[in-house]
Amino acid sequence: MLDIAKCKEILENYFTNVTSEEFIVDLEKYCPELFEAGSNQRDLDDFKNSDLYQQAKEENKLEIAPRLLQKGLSVEEVAELLELDVHLLAG
Repeated sequence: MLDIAKCKEILENYFTNVTSEEFIVDLEKYCPELFEAGSNQRDLDDFKNSDLYQQAKEENKLEIAPRLLQKGLSVEEVAELLELDVHLLAG
């Protein structure tokens, strides 16, 4: 049976820590059809710069920020770790 809470935890951890380069490597590993004939680096760059990708990363960071604050990190530390604007967290 699929453990939804565990899946959410794994995905949150992944998108909090993955770099754009690591994400592309994972895409190539798990979705090789994206890298077949017809796909090129420009397409991949467009995807990682897409609103969908950026929004997913941003939303994940905003979901994780309160947990880090509860663990005792300061707003400034959380903003630095998650590469977010301090004002976004303080508001």
